[in-house]
Amino acid sequence: MSAKTLDASKLQSFGNAAAGHDGVLSDESGSVVVKPCTQAEVAFYESVAASHPDLAAYLPTFMGQLTLSPKETADTAVESGTIETAEGKVERLHGKKLATELHIVLENITSGFKKPNVLDLKLGAQLWDEQAKPDKRARLDAVSAETTSGSLGFRIAGMRAYKGTPVPDVPAHLNDFVQADKDGGFWVFNKMYGRKFSAEDVNDGFVSYIFPGAKSQAELDRAREVLAFFLGEVKDIIQVLEKKETRMYSASILLVYEGHVDEYAKTKQTLRSAHPEDQGEDEDNLPKLAAVKMIDFAHATWQPGQGPDENALQGMRSTAKILKELLDQTEREVDAADESR
Repeated sequence: MSAKTLDASKLQSFGNAAAGHDGVLSDESGSVVVKPCTQAEVAFYESVAASHPDLAAYLPTFMGQLTLSPKETADTAVESGTIETAEGKVERLHGKKLATELHIVLENITSGFKKPNVLDLKLGAQLWDEQAKPDKRARLDAVSAETTSGSLGFRIAGMRAYKGTPVPDVPAHLNDFVQADKDGGFWVFNKMYGRKFSAEDVNDGFVSYIFPGAKSQAELDRAREVLAFFLGEVKDIIQVLEKKETRMYSASILLVYEGHVDEYAKTKQTLRSAHPEDQGEDEDNLPKLAAVKMIDFAHATWQPGQGPDENALQGMRSTAKILKELLDQTEREVDAADESR
């Protein structure tokens, strides 16, 4: 599929975003996302697709750009960007919608999952690029200093965790941070959730993501497999970025896995029985177990001669360390459960 083959009149609001800006759309099949963007983001995707295949493997597939009129985006807009907290305040789940007609068309990373659990990690201690005005720099520096962005080089920017149906009520201490999606069975964690963590307790956020339900044997086995996959992918991305001279301010890494335990088991069986020679063009239609991609390149540029992007890499390395610690802990729990049977 390409941007040219999309029917703009059939675009609809995209509901699986864990963070980012309002105004993200999807096609009827749900296989692509169409999001407001800057020309710089389009240029970055084009340059990666043309000259950096090793990095392109870890980005959503770029399918082109679209110009959508305000009417076209208004026809598909919904009020999905806010949440009323326990104190009656309205917090934004996502950033404000960009005031632009330019949209980028990308692979939908959550396509192929029945119930995608999504974790969005915003990278970098410095969150602004050189074009940012002084007041924006000061505001973002304050956010960084008060969160794990400053201490670890990343923070949890958003999260969706499948809890099942009927979805359990959100406990009182999380009312300011979580909204229950009763139809989908998810808890949706807003951007303020990740800001409450310090370097000492941010692991708790990862645990809530990896173990959204009771630690049954099936959930433990799934967690071990998913964490091992995530860790391998993050390490691979680190190796690629260490060879690139980029600056990716406010880019994110997106972790996705199948949140429905039974569906996860079914997908494993489906993938085991799928023969490579039979897949061909149908490979993209196979269900998925997990995925890791880098996203959000509105402030990404190439900087020849400046060396690798240590700002983003710090966050990637911190993420890898946490994933390794959780994997080791999960393996110990799996071994203990095996011994007790």
